[in-house]
Amino acid sequence: MSPTWFYVSDENGTVKNRGANLEYVKKAHQCGYKVWALVTNSFSPIISSRVLNDGALRDKVINQIVDYAKAYDLDGINIDFENMRMKDREMFSQFVRELAPVLRAQGMVVSVDVGAPYGSEYFSGCYDRKALAEIVDYVALMTYDQHWNNCPYSGSVAQYSWVEDKLQATLEEVPPEKLLLGIPFYTRGWKEELDVNGSTKITQYGVFTMEAARAEVKANNASVRWDNESGQYYAEYSKDNAVYKIWLEDENSVNLKSSLVHKYNLAGVAIWQKVYGKPEAWNVLKTNLQKYRSYEEWIKGNKALYSRLNRFYLSKR
Repeated sequence: MSPTWFYVSDENGTVKNRGANLEYVKKAHQCGYKVWALVTNSFSPIISSRVLNDGALRDKVINQIVDYAKAYDLDGINIDFENMRMKDREMFSQFVRELAPVLRAQGMVVSVDVGAPYGSEYFSGCYDRKALAEIVDYVALMTYDQHWNNCPYSGSVAQYSWVEDKLQATLEEVPPEKLLLGIPFYTRGWKEELDVNGSTKITQYGVFTMEAARAEVKANNASVRWDNESGQYYAEYSKDNAVYKIWLEDENSVNLKSSLVHKYNLAGVAIWQKVYGKPEAWNVLKTNLQKYRSYEEWIKGNKALYSRLNRFYLSKR
């Protein structure tokens, strides 16, 4: 479990507590979970640049993180610094390099979240994945938001072929035994309509949990079909002179993406986020992430899904 509890709130390196709860940690431990609390940089390039480039401020942030970790009996820390400048990437690696041994001395696991390769400076280029992988215990690859809010065109949050492509690129820098594959449990809804000039205007009209997305589809009697390219069910409906599109994340898409763990011998998956899922998706993960389950066993048990993907790859060649 990685609750979003701590964040660097200002350029003075103040780390604030968003709601850490010792009872939460105790109950998690009783249920057999470990807790790797998440620390963010407030997703601020200004705060990040100021703190990362000042040794005293880095020390200040590290000391506060360690104090929180001790106070709440944490098992680990997940570092989720995003929206940083490319020029600060080496200092981010240095920050993690200084933080990791201090946490390990307290018996804690250290993980870091990184954006998918070949993306923007602020959410992809700002990470030296190879250097980070040499420092931490786990690297969580955020293979989602392929199409994001304000994207100029509609599409899937994380289509299967895109996810596998980004995974393969990341494996050139991060060893598989340290890599956690990011899987989204949310869906973005897209609205396409003509503006006054006759051009297509595309806007995101909602972010849905798995259950909410299905309810949206049902409420609007949307047509639903399997989309080979995304490895997802795709839904579309028209209303008020606009076309609405949704690429559904559900147990089927989770099944496909989580099979990549065994195909590439990864450490596991990282889900964003827990409350967005539904029981069917968790059941798929329970089955697919069994330690001794192989990719070949997955193929045998999922012949229909695999054949769909196989036809997609053949058509691409």
